[in-house]
Amino acid sequence: MTTPTAKQLPVVHAWAGLLALTGLGLVLGHMFGHAPWMPLVVAAVIWIKGTVVARYFLESDGAHPFIAWLLRLFIAFAPVALLVTDRLSLYSS
Repeated sequence: MTTPTAKQLPVVHAWAGLLALTGLGLVLGHMFGHAPWMPLVVAAVIWIKGTVVARYFLESDGAHPFIAWLLRLFIAFAPVALLVTDRLSLYSS
């Protein structure tokens, strides 16, 4: 197995962070299940993971400002939709 070069190290750290966030989500889901605050935590984890993927794997920092803005909007869509549907489910029951 080869060690990562200095250029690859941020990507390795990003990958490890994504794995850690996934593990955190599994542990929190197992421990707290259907706690009323879980959708907020899940939305935050989704947003953080999307931001990490965009920055380190899609290299959004070097993109045209409009593309970077559009990517941030796209990343925010899933967490916002999760929170909206969670709030709407409270009114439907």
